Amino acid sequence: MQKLRADLHLHSVLSPCGDLLMTPLEIVKKAEMQGIEVVALTDHNSAENVEVFKYHCEKHNLICIPAMEAETKEEIHILCYFPDLKALLKWQQHIYKKLPDQENDEDFFGPQIKCDYNDQFQSKVKRLLAAAADLSLEECLDRVQELGGIAVPSHLDRKHSIISQLGFIPTGLDIKTAEISKNTDQESVLKKFPFLKELQFMQNSDSHYLREIKAYQQLIVKEFSFAEFKKALQKKDGRKIELI
Repeated sequence: MQKLRADLHLHSVLSPCGDLLMTPLEIVKKAEMQGIEVVALTDHNSAENVEVFKYHCEKHNLICIPAMEAETKEEIHILCYFPDLKALLKWQQHIYKKLPDQENDEDFFGPQIKCDYNDQFQSKVKRLLAAAADLSLEECLDRVQELGGIAVPSHLDRKHSIISQLGFIPTGLDIKTAEISKNTDQESVLKKFPFLKELQFMQNSDSHYLREIKAYQQLIVKEFSFAEFKKALQKKDGRKIELI
């Protein structure tokens, strides 16, 4: 088995809360400096920067998992990972149809910037991304699965999580792994929420600033592929997430 250092929750300048230095190439360069081998750009309700991010990852020999952080109508944040850009962009189309017909208030939320292959600001996404999509938690998980992807509930110990919004994880949901924030640890989370003991935890930087990028986990896989990644999230055949 291989152990691959991973940060799978990163925000670029496309996320309205992302710092203006969080361009795709600068994120890749910082991740490389930190010894991270697998990354995922998970902007809020959009994947406009993922193609450029993947391009720079390949140039720097980093593995890129196409991804997005979606927000359901319950205001739950969900990390959505896909096998390829095609599936991710289909998911983006679906999310865009479910977002409110409202423009971003840049003065309040911040700019939403799409970058080009030279890592320069190309354009601004006008639609409001810092909003809940008209999509239930169950619909979100089902649709991601239909597209060949896998979903992980974000930061259980923070706001906009499945715990903060519902207080529990509904039975019947096929969730084997959930994320905890970098500001806590597994023991603290289980002490507060002992009903989560059957879950495997992943932990990411959720970086909005370059200085925050860091690996908190390793993927234990035979060799990297999206199928192996899914097995790690499902804790199958010896594949798993190991916190470090």
